[in-house]
Amino acid sequence: MIITPDRTIIRVLFVSHDGGMAGAQQTLLTLLASIDRSRFEPYLLVPNEGKLSHSAKEMGISVFVRNMMHWVPGTNSVSRNQRFSYLVRSLKTLRSRSWAITHIIEDNKIDLVYTNTVTCIEGAIAARMTHTPHVWHIHESIFGNSELSPLLPFYLYSTIINILSKTVIFCSTSLTKSYPLLTKKTNIVYNGLPFPVRFDKVHAHNAIADHFGIKPTQKIVAAVGVLQPRKDHFTFLTAAHEVGKENKDVVFLIVGSGAESYTDLIKEKIESLGLASSVKLTGWWPEDKIYNLLAGIDVLVVSSEQESFGLTIIEALAVETPVVSTRCGGPEEVIQEGVTGLLVKVKEPKELAKAVIHLLDNPQFAKELGIAGRQDVLSRFSVEHYVVGIQEVIKKVLLHK
Repeated sequence: MIITPDRTIIRVLFVSHDGGMAGAQQTLLTLLASIDRSRFEPYLLVPNEGKLSHSAKEMGISVFVRNMMHWVPGTNSVSRNQRFSYLVRSLKTLRSRSWAITHIIEDNKIDLVYTNTVTCIEGAIAARMTHTPHVWHIHESIFGNSELSPLLPFYLYSTIINILSKTVIFCSTSLTKSYPLLTKKTNIVYNGLPFPVRFDKVHAHNAIADHFGIKPTQKIVAAVGVLQPRKDHFTFLTAAHEVGKENKDVVFLIVGSGAESYTDLIKEKIESLGLASSVKLTGWWPEDKIYNLLAGIDVLVVSSEQESFGLTIIEALAVETPVVSTRCGGPEEVIQEGVTGLLVKVKEPKELAKAVIHLLDNPQFAKELGIAGRQDVLSRFSVEHYVVGIQEVIKKVLLHK
């Protein structure tokens, strides 16, 4: 720690599993941008360059790029029959990968190591090797997560995380239930984002309609996020088919990109349901234009099987767009049923369709949900709440190290 005449500056090495930008990196970038630089000096470690690392450099943050192998790899990178060989390679090089990080810790006199995802372990081991306190911020479940390909039994992951961490941060209470062995070290800090000023929703709707060749009079219902099985776009599409039976003047957007194999399955489902004229696969959407999109749609649908939090939900509510979500974990803590949104059972397309139809047929009620939603997310999920919560956890760890 750097001691100044009136305070102590804490040096923190933040470890990200990827230098690019997804949900976990988005919240980390928010933290790096807003952390109290008079009390904390952040450093960033990534396995590759990308938007996260580039943005951090623009903030004047020191960025280190070192090799990492995910001890919980994604299904897209390691198939089931590749797990054993991947595990062997990972274990053979784990010590050298961790040693490379110990040099960063020692050379920069790091006071605390903060790993921002469950999927990489090198930072935690390097912290143990240098007797540096370690905080693990977990954004995802390992058990039952269709995006991850675990190499070890689940209890071993929890045990190792427990051994290597002074404390563990979760982004929702529902996520903590996936890690019962970590109960005594659990801290819950809800994600926070910078929210925009109010949008002119009529203007935003017309702009989005024009962009996608939709009639201004048509309603727009969208699923927004990366294309992956956990998001359960099949339930969304089946619900869209049901909605179409009641209201032919609705267009459905699937916004995001993903693996070609899964995207092809979505396209096949669209064709099989006869939805080619009412469903648009938009592909990737610019991150800096996400609020323009969300303000322009009439309803956001989250049809996921499992969500640890639900960043897109708070983004939609921030621009007063009502949300229908499955009861898939985190969204149940974000949405207040009937007050800021509607919640339905997982994998129940008819129930999902019924909720969407209710909002489309009752625009005043939908508007009230959106207004209440904005007020709620501004009060509960602000950047200030998020950053202060993380800072307090770090200070508490160092106080009792």
